[in-house]
Amino acid sequence: MINPNHDGNCVSEIIQGKHDEVSLWNFAPQVDWRGMSGSEHFVQFYEADGFLLNSLSGFIGTAINSGDGALVVATGAHRESLDELLQANGLDLISAKARGQYVSLDAAETLSKFMVDGSPEPRRFTKVIGNVIESVTDGRNCVRAFGEMVALLWAEGNYAAAIRLEELWNDLQKNHSFSLFCAYPMNGFSGEKFVEPLTGVCSAHSRVIPAESYADLVNHDDRVRAIIQLQQKAKTLQAEIKQRKEAQEELQASLVREQIARAEAESANRMKDEFLATVSHELRTPLNAIMGWSHMLRSGRLDQATMARAFETIDRNAKSQAQLIEDILDVSRVVTGRLQLNMGPVDVASVINSAIDSVQLAADSKGIHLEVTLDPSARHTLGDSNRLQQVVWNLVANAIKFTPSGGKVEVRVERADAALQVCVSDTGQGISAEFLPFIFDRFRQADSTSTRAHGGLGLGLSIVRHLIELHGGSVHADSAGLGKGAMFTIRLPLAVDKKPAKTRKERPENAWSPENAQRLVEPLNSLEDVRVLVVDDDQDSLQILATMLSAERAKVQTAATAAEALQVLEWYKPDVIVSDLALPGEDGYSLISRLRAMDNLKHIPAVALTAYVRVEDRSRALSAGFNMFVPKPVEPNELIAAIANLAGPEPDQFEQA
Repeated sequence: MINPNHDGNCVSEIIQGKHDEVSLWNFAPQVDWRGMSGSEHFVQFYEADGFLLNSLSGFIGTAINSGDGALVVATGAHRESLDELLQANGLDLISAKARGQYVSLDAAETLSKFMVDGSPEPRRFTKVIGNVIESVTDGRNCVRAFGEMVALLWAEGNYAAAIRLEELWNDLQKNHSFSLFCAYPMNGFSGEKFVEPLTGVCSAHSRVIPAESYADLVNHDDRVRAIIQLQQKAKTLQAEIKQRKEAQEELQASLVREQIARAEAESANRMKDEFLATVSHELRTPLNAIMGWSHMLRSGRLDQATMARAFETIDRNAKSQAQLIEDILDVSRVVTGRLQLNMGPVDVASVINSAIDSVQLAADSKGIHLEVTLDPSARHTLGDSNRLQQVVWNLVANAIKFTPSGGKVEVRVERADAALQVCVSDTGQGISAEFLPFIFDRFRQADSTSTRAHGGLGLGLSIVRHLIELHGGSVHADSAGLGKGAMFTIRLPLAVDKKPAKTRKERPENAWSPENAQRLVEPLNSLEDVRVLVVDDDQDSLQILATMLSAERAKVQTAATAAEALQVLEWYKPDVIVSDLALPGEDGYSLISRLRAMDNLKHIPAVALTAYVRVEDRSRALSAGFNMFVPKPVEPNELIAAIANLAGPEPDQFEQA
């Protein structure tokens, strides 16, 4: 026999002795009970009842022939078949039973005598089975017992009770001398879930006898080959079990992810429904005031003071509605990644003062003390001044909204290391610890019920966070709890140079961009005798625009479609064309493209007046040939300024975008 040394070299080791001593090296297991001692506890696995009964008849028959005691605790079918086999082999069972040498008991009936709550009760087992073992022993040298009660428990799926019963048999052998033959059908161990239980069964026995598919192999080489094949199958099964477990774990993880995703989707859907309900409420509320006061104005029964109040209310609610729409559009730009900044040097003090001016009236009406503290060394940053003013306005307006009358709102600007820090704090109702982590989420409101005390869409703070992050900064909220106020802290990078560097002014691509319009307007130019063609399919918009421009002494012609506008242009030569983009049949883009292709009309400046106000809408309008872009709802002064400036320059000064 060749054995490898630890150093990897091989030496020959000759085993001296007779040929039969070489059988000591035969590691193939014994396959029957005949080599067992008189006090062992072994288990026989079987695939067919015939194999079990043949093995069992030899085990019990040998005991009866030898004058030893024999005990069988089995099912009725197995007891009956066993007795037939024993009698066929010439054994006198009647006499053996009469003298107490052979005892045959029903497994289910015997099991019921010591089972309590699905488990064998030790004292009852010892009393029931111990008494039977003593009666069979009765001075005999040896007792052989067969027990099938464990197989019944296993068939019921009560694996823990079966193994516990095996342990009780082992304990009983400490006080009584007997050998025990147990049997399990192999089909009771099919499936990977029985890998560990099978190990438990084997561990509870001193010997294990394999089923007949192995026992029938009498040749040593055949058995070794069978062992190798079984080992290979075991390895394959283990690998398959591992793969199945991994697949099951992945499936479980997928199910968990799917459940989380579904819960998030359901939550998002609920928030969407709540948001849409809030949008409907917030848009309808100002409409109610606008329509109500409009009806009262039409009645003609209002005095001058009430009329002034009506106009002021209509104007305020219209602006409120416009702000709501602008917030929704901002969120749309955020979601699609199209929100852009016009970056440049920003004086934060100027931004804050402008925002304070916008909310001062609201603070005064509630008796709220507004306090601003500015650090001169932390005034400048790089950013979009309009968007930063929107951020500060939003935070201060929120602080005023949620602070009771007589409270205090403080805005503090200071240096924090290499950053500029803006803190907006209040003595208002505060934020609950539960809602604080979600304060900047879109569509989230601490109170979205119909009984809430404050309006709004729950979009402002999400816009604030996105704008600040676009500036390379951060924002976070703090609150000690409800009724204890709140503080919002913004951190922005400080500008490298406090004084903005002088740069050469480059001529813009479009001489009539909105940025240039603001710069070109001195006091508003008069529209007297300026010829304007207004194109809009909405009759109310068309009428108000015509009335507004006529009030500025402009000469106005109107058209409801692109085709009608082209007909008007055959006899009317306007100084400026104001056109909506969304028109029936042929839209404003097509109209301006056709005009720019006509020699006699291509130099007429045009204003795009539209409710489509995305960045891409503006770019498309200017690219199509419009000289300026004015969003709806229109500020009258803005439109008048645009028309006045477009009507002023000579035709050769125009550039198409």
